[in-house]
Amino acid sequence: MRKNKWGIWALIGVAVLLVAVLVLIRVNEKNKQEAEFPDLEQVEVGQVPDSFDEANQPYLGNPEAAVKIVEFADYKCPACKRWTQEIFPKIKSEYLDTGKAVYYYVDFPFLAPDSNLAALAGETLYQQDQKYFWTYYDLMMENQGSKETAWANKKFIMNLIKESIPGVDLKQFERDLDDRKYIANIKRDLLIGENHGVDGTPYVFVNGQAVDDVSWEGMQAAIGQ
Repeated sequence: MRKNKWGIWALIGVAVLLVAVLVLIRVNEKNKQEAEFPDLEQVEVGQVPDSFDEANQPYLGNPEAAVKIVEFADYKCPACKRWTQEIFPKIKSEYLDTGKAVYYYVDFPFLAPDSNLAALAGETLYQQDQKYFWTYYDLMMENQGSKETAWANKKFIMNLIKESIPGVDLKQFERDLDDRKYIANIKRDLLIGENHGVDGTPYVFVNGQAVDDVSWEGMQAAIGQ
């Protein structure tokens, strides 16, 4: 009987140890994630502009055009990927390449912690050269992983840039990314979006008015040209 008691206590001890190990692994994974992905809650930005801060956003098209299109997006958003691949090319061909409109991209990372890193990487490239940003924008949407996994990590981003965006100063990029040099810009974009009622992505404005229907027909109607 005593042997059975000791056996039960031994099993309980092993079970407790296993639980403790699993908890420790989860804590370590969480700490690792928090170290790799920026926490926007900790970022101070000062005064947030009432506008979309167009002067500091990547753009395509004619900045002097009467039609101004602003998109808020998250690189991890499946709907953003569809919009980028199906609707945006038509907008670019019909309105941006012809000088009829200008299009601004604004970060709205809200889906996951790695959304913040993906946005920061794009901003860091933009600060080097706007052409690098637009290549990154297309590639991130094209190679988008599952929303449920932290695919937009540093290793993925560094490999993507190294293999597909020639000309980038990789050492400078990595240094600026690790230093979170432009993280306040990402937090500012997020707050700008919130101030304009953005609650999901893609969220599109035409001349300051939110577009409810972001289909091609909806965009044509909103642009009105």
